[in-house]
Formats: sequence, structure tokens, C-alpha cells
Amino acid sequence: MDKEIRADAKLKNLPAGVLDELWRYRNPEDDGEKLTLEAVLVELKNNHGMEVSLSTLSEFYKWLRLKRGIQVAKDRAEQARLQLAKSGELDIEAIEQVAQGVFTAQMTDDGNVNAFIALRQIKLLERQVADKEKRTAIDERKIKLLEDKARAFDQAQEKIQQLRDAKGSVDETAQRNAILDKVDEIFGIKK
Repeated sequence: MDKEIRADAKLKNLPAGVLDELWRYRNPEDDGEKLTLEAVLVELKNNHGMEVSLSTLSEFYKWLRLKRGIQVAKDRAEQARLQLAKSGELDIEAIEQVAQGVFTAQMTDDGNVNAFIALRQIKLLERQVADKEKRTAIDERKIKLLEDKARAFDQAQEKIQQLRDAKGSVDETAQRNAILDKVDEIFGIKK
């Protein structure tokens, strides 16, 4: 249902009230009479001045059934979400999971296996994207740590070289201790 409706799709672009009227022609309430597709074609022409083919009308009713089924499932999922939110017993993620379960159950109870499969695929893709984003953040953190360590190592090497160059002015033990102190300081061992 997330597909965009083509601008030239006469029936799908009708106002909600007309869509409801067309739905009732084929799905009457109470003891109403169910119209045949041919009778609906006549009603469309008489009431709305529209002419479409029988196959177009048939495809339209398949689309309308799916559209209404999804809307019913969304409405029931929203009801579940609101009731659970009022209780205050579950966190937002748990509430969303229950609402998603209600939506999924509604879609499969209506026999809409294709919608269920599409929904599961979307959920899997969402999970993969979230996992990838998490891995990317971890990788970026690792890179930053490696860069920091490399920078600290370069600083230590530079300072060690400076201390070695001062060889003549400092005895070897003092030079060694100064180098070790500087390494400890750079790597955060000595405060």
C-alpha cells in the first residue's frame, strides 16, 4: 500500500466517500444486496459518469480489499498500542512489538500472506540497517582509538628521540628514567 497511486488510476483516486460506496456495493452491510461487477459498472456510469473495463474494476476491488484490510489491521494495532500505553506496565519498545504482533496477526488472519511476507521483509531490512549502523559506530570508535594510540606512539617516539639526542648532557640512567617517565605520561600510566 506504500506504492504511490498513479495519477491516471481513476478508481483509486476517488474520494474516500465514493470508495466506501463502491465497497458497500460488493460488501453490503446487514441484509443489503451484493452487486455483481457488471451492476457496479452501471452504477459507476450512472452515479459518477465513469466508464472502466470489467477487468479494471476487478483489479480495483482486489486493491480496495487489501487497502481496507491494512487499514483495519493498523486501526487494531493502534488500539492495542493505546491500551497498553494507558496501563503504563510496558516500555515503548514492548508496546510497539505487541502492536506489530496485532497488525501481523490481523493481516495473516485475513489470509493476506503476501502482505505478511512483505512486512517481515521490511522488519528484517530495518534490523539489518540498525545492525549496520551499530557496527559502523563501533568501527568509527575503533578507528578513533587506533588513531589516538598512533598519535600517542608518535609523540612518545619523538620525545624519546629528543631525550636520546641530549645524551651528552644527561647520564644513561637518568636518560632511561626520563624516557620511561615520558612514555608512562603519554600513555596515561603516570598521572
